[in-house]
Amino acid sequence: MNKYFRLIRQNLSNIYRFTITTITIVLIMLLFPNTGNFKYEYQKGKPWMHETLIAPFDFSILKTEEELNQNRDSILNRFSPYFKVDTSIYPSVIERFEKNFEKKWSKFEKSSAYKKLNYSQKRSDSEKLLCYNYLKTNLKNYYNIGIADFQNEKLQYNFILPETINKSLNNINEKVLTDKVYSARTAYEDISSNLKSDYSNPVFQSFLQNLNLDSYLTQNLFYDKTMSDQVKNSMLSNVSLTKGKVDFGTRIVLRGDVINDDTFLILESLKKEYENFLGASQNHYLIVGGQALLIISCVVLLFLYLRNFRKQILHDNKKLLFIFLLVLLFVALTTLVLKLQNQNVDVNIYIIPFALITIVVRTLMDSRTALFVFIVTVLITGFLAPNGFEFVFLQLAAGIMAIYSLPRLERRGQLVLTAIITFFTYSVVYFAFAITQEGSIEEIEWFNFVWFAFNGLLLTFSYSLIYIFEKLFGFLSDVTLIELSNQNHPLLRELIQHSPGTFQHCLQVANLAEAAINKIGGNPLLVRTGALYHDIGKMKHPVYFIENQMSNKNPHDDLEFDKSAQIITDHVKYGVKIAKKHKLPQQIIDFIETHHGAGKVMYFYTSFKNKYPDKEIDEEKFQYPGPDPFTKETAVLMMADGIEAASRSLREKTPETIRELIDKIIDKQVKENRFANADITFKNINEIKEIFTNNLINVYHARIEYPKEIKTKTN
Repeated sequence: MNKYFRLIRQNLSNIYRFTITTITIVLIMLLFPNTGNFKYEYQKGKPWMHETLIAPFDFSILKTEEELNQNRDSILNRFSPYFKVDTSIYPSVIERFEKNFEKKWSKFEKSSAYKKLNYSQKRSDSEKLLCYNYLKTNLKNYYNIGIADFQNEKLQYNFILPETINKSLNNINEKVLTDKVYSARTAYEDISSNLKSDYSNPVFQSFLQNLNLDSYLTQNLFYDKTMSDQVKNSMLSNVSLTKGKVDFGTRIVLRGDVINDDTFLILESLKKEYENFLGASQNHYLIVGGQALLIISCVVLLFLYLRNFRKQILHDNKKLLFIFLLVLLFVALTTLVLKLQNQNVDVNIYIIPFALITIVVRTLMDSRTALFVFIVTVLITGFLAPNGFEFVFLQLAAGIMAIYSLPRLERRGQLVLTAIITFFTYSVVYFAFAITQEGSIEEIEWFNFVWFAFNGLLLTFSYSLIYIFEKLFGFLSDVTLIELSNQNHPLLRELIQHSPGTFQHCLQVANLAEAAINKIGGNPLLVRTGALYHDIGKMKHPVYFIENQMSNKNPHDDLEFDKSAQIITDHVKYGVKIAKKHKLPQQIIDFIETHHGAGKVMYFYTSFKNKYPDKEIDEEKFQYPGPDPFTKETAVLMMADGIEAASRSLREKTPETIRELIDKIIDKQVKENRFANADITFKNINEIKEIFTNNLINVYHARIEYPKEIKTKTN
């Protein structure tokens, strides 16, 4: 049992990679539709390149989207929206009217104008009843017909007002003409007009105006959105999606025939019917198996690339997980958009910013990996997308241009330029496809250019995504390196304040290392940033390092050699501690840990041996904690650090002495196998020597001695 557990522990990383790969493949398969793929590729305006196609079964011809929209618009133009009568409004209005009428009439009878009419009490009561019934009858008529506020509700619910509406009262619908329905304003205008003709006496006109009849005319007919939407959707759902039929055995297209609009529509109808037929047939499991093989093939291509060109990514579980999640994310987005399209949601697959893959992976890894991950993602989603060839071609063109336009992300403004270039790439390639297929500029779907614009806009959000991925997966982007290498960074300012000599040393090492990496290939920004921080541990005891000693007094003179060595080697451990406290990325901490490797403090080690030749030496006290450099950048930093420090001690700084010093130090490091774990060659080392030599010669070049002025004696 222990043997099996030991075997599992030894292969834990391989088991993890196999697990996340399997899960990714399964999830992508679940996102794929359960339909087969039409076996013929074709494009409008291009010749049919396959054998003569005969209808394999009866199928209906689908209507175009334009025809369906015309059918839907026709239904919507004929549709009468539903308005519901609120029966509670009229009784409350009449109750309020009756109370007010009684009050106002009593006051009216006592007025001097009314008394001048010399009406008897009987006639006065009769006039009161006639006026009351007249007004009440009119009000009831308006409320029976309906008072609506069409303008406000059209704005609120965004519907088209047709010639007729459905008026719903007690669950009974009545179709009425729209222009026969009153508004509060038209009802008041109507009753005012009637009163002027029926009550021409100025005395009664004054009374009626005092009644404020407009306050009794309020909306009682309201738009019933629920019922309207229900009936409207029911009518739209009954729109036929097909027109005509193709019978079994009918010839559809001959080899070499140019595919026109009608043939293209028939082929699209056959394709959809064929794929649905395959998905519902007994061959369902074979289709799923075929999809699985296609997905596995794409994943295998990705693994082959990583195995042959990027082994460090293949063996880094976090980076591998990041790549799979990115692929899975865009497959899921593609599936979601296509499902929304099938539900008649106005969205297009070209809104998905596939070029974002190249930007993110290029920034966090490298351009070649970005291109390969992008290609694999586009190939997988190409199985899902309609017009697969056009989709893949468009995405490849845009993705490649995005990589070319963003060699190194250092400023957010670069993303705007990349977004613009991507938009123009999409637009030009799509325009080329469109005029080839349609043969007419008028037939181009111009709204697709809006989707391309949205696509470009979404690319500008990659800056935020890069930051998120950095934190989640431990990446280190050029943007972060630029921020860290800024001398206003709190930790660098602290180094300048406490150890100015060490900071100057770090600057010189950064210049040397950056020049070397630019020559042999690597990440110059990474090595420069690592160089600036590699000696931050010296801040604990700055005076014990010669570059910070301002006087001739050396504190090491008062210490034993092993104690001095311990202080010197501890600057690595303390540097790591400071870096972690300030949450520096692990890639920068690697430079701190490896810039001396597992070498010895040779000055104090040799001094100890010379002073105590017979004493046994505890070599660990004179040895740096390590490890040795394991990347090209950390190896170059070790060389630059040793050479810059040693060059300060040269008494005579000539090209010969500088070259001799560089050869001596680097050859010693090579002899001690300090670079055994780093991806660096002897050719690289010779190039580095040459770069260091030229740089140091330029730094220490002889200056011209200015002549002194000879003073002449004056009489």
